[in-house]
Order: sequence, then structure tokens, then C-alpha cells
Amino acid sequence: MSQNRADQKLRVLMTGAAGTVGTALWSAWEAENRYQLTLVDLREIEGATSTCNQGDIRDCDQMETLCQNQDVLVHLAYVRHQDFTRLPEELTDIGTSMLLFEIARQAGVRKIVYASTNHVTGWNERLAQPADSSWMGIPPKFSTAEQFRPDGWYGAMKGMAEIAGRYLVDAHDLRFISIRIGSFNGTSEPSGIRHCSTLLTPRDCAQLFARAVDYHGAVKYLITYGTSGNTDGYQLGFMDIHPAVEILGYRPQDNLIKTHRHLFD
Repeated sequence: MSQNRADQKLRVLMTGAAGTVGTALWSAWEAENRYQLTLVDLREIEGATSTCNQGDIRDCDQMETLCQNQDVLVHLAYVRHQDFTRLPEELTDIGTSMLLFEIARQAGVRKIVYASTNHVTGWNERLAQPADSSWMGIPPKFSTAEQFRPDGWYGAMKGMAEIAGRYLVDAHDLRFISIRIGSFNGTSEPSGIRHCSTLLTPRDCAQLFARAVDYHGAVKYLITYGTSGNTDGYQLGFMDIHPAVEILGYRPQDNLIKTHRHLFD
């Protein structure tokens, strides 16, 4: 951020703002009067007092306009597909993300905070479970930032976007922070034993993404998992949040293993 804006609120453009994660973020940030927010989604964004836009992130002209005079892009939107082999002319999520990243860069955005997913390493969980069983509390391989082991095209494309972020940092000196969200249901209540390890509660989500938006330290490229502080000192969550804690200063307030694990015994 330039010196002449040091005493002003960061200008933040958020895609996917009508979604569950987006609503949790802007609701908390508006309550704190934290940023100058511009929100965009395909759907109407209900209840926000920030500048709201209804539109498609695949609309390059609209996104070029929205990216002007923004400091940070918080990219939450995901382009869903049923079977992209049947519609090869349509942009997939990774194609859309690459276009948006480049549009943002050309418009002068200096940081991208990206909502990624634990599915980038979802195969770690499959390896821990018999093929015919559901989650039974057997800890999968510990998933860390340098691992890429997707369990489908969703995770693969999210991982590809993280690699695109690496390019932006190296070639154009942008900042790129990817948060691989474990689980998010918009509440602080886990729906099963797995959530006791993977759930990111709304208040922890708002804090974590704000830490990413605000961070201006030495690290310019960062991947971390996004969960609450789910450990009891013996049982640990299996997604690595240490980069968020140690680099971003994330201090999760919720701990589902301590507060809810016993409900699923």
C-alpha cells in the first residue's frame, strides 16, 4: 500500500460475496468498519451496506472496471461445472481465475487472497480410509502447504490457481496468500466427527482472512490451511495451520476437538 494511503482503509474487492464464506466475511468486516469493500456475485448480495455488484466474474469488461482502484482482491468465487468435456468452449474455474488474476494485476491490485480448499490434498484422506467406508476418525496423512494431491478436478483447479499465484509473485512482485479451507458451514457447530478437525468457524474465518488481507511482512507467497484451532494437545487436526499462526498472526478462538469431539463418541 502506498504511503499516501497509509492512514486510509484498504480497498478490497471480494468475488463470490453472496456465498456462505463471503457473507461471513463482509458481515464481520462491515461490523468492524474494517475495509472499503466492493462486493460482486452472480446472485444478489442481501443485507450488505458496502458497494454491491451483481455480475459474472467471467465478464472481463466488468471485472476490469471493478478492479480499478483496489488494493486487494479476495477471490472466493468458483465457476462450477458438470462435465467440462461437453462444453469445451466455456471457461473452467482455473481459466476464469487466471483471467481475473491478470486483470487485477493490470489494474494495479497488489495482493490476492485466494479461497482454496483442502481438496487440493484430498487424496490424503482417501488413502487413510477403506474404499467402502465413510469417515471413521482415522487420521489421514498430515496435509501441508507444499503438498498437491487432489481428489478431483475441483481440488486440481484450485491447486493450479495456487501455482498461477506463484507466477504472479515471481514475475510481477504481487503478494499471494492462499487459504485452503478445511470445512465451512456458516456455523460453529460440526456436523460430524470429521468437522471436529476440519471446521473453520465464522469468527475464525473472518479473523484469518483479515490477517491475510492486512499482512505486509516479508513473505510474499503463502499457502496455509484454514481451520479453527482444533486440538486438545493429544488429538490434532490433520491440516497444517502453522503458516497462518506463525506468519499471519492468526489466533483461532474456537476449538472443535475440545468443545464438540465428545458428542460423536
